[in-house]
Amino acid sequence: MTATTYIRLSEVEKHTTEDDLWFVKDRKVYDITKFVDQHPGGADTLLGVAGKDGTSDFDAVGHSDTAIEDLARYYIGDIHPDDADKVPEAVAKAANNYFGITVIMIVIAICAFFIFKP
Repeated sequence: MTATTYIRLSEVEKHTTEDDLWFVKDRKVYDITKFVDQHPGGADTLLGVAGKDGTSDFDAVGHSDTAIEDLARYYIGDIHPDDADKVPEAVAKAANNYFGITVIMIVIAICAFFIFKP
């Protein structure tokens, strides 16, 4: 059994280029530098999460089971426990965005009902 390697968020934030790209998903740190050229969505997609928490972005895309399994090859450690409270902020912001989108969709549906009501 190997000990968990902990990585500070400040260290993750230093790795934001195509030649040196790390990101966080579910409080785990991945060095995906070697994968940048292979990513079907292109490098720009990955650069959008470089150096920060990309959990919401990754989950929103609907990656295949194979892609999720492949991600494990790039795992390099966990976010340091002292920084763990900083990571969920991105998840909370994404949850707020989904809530806002849901409210907008409900309002549109109600309006459509009254506009097209026979």
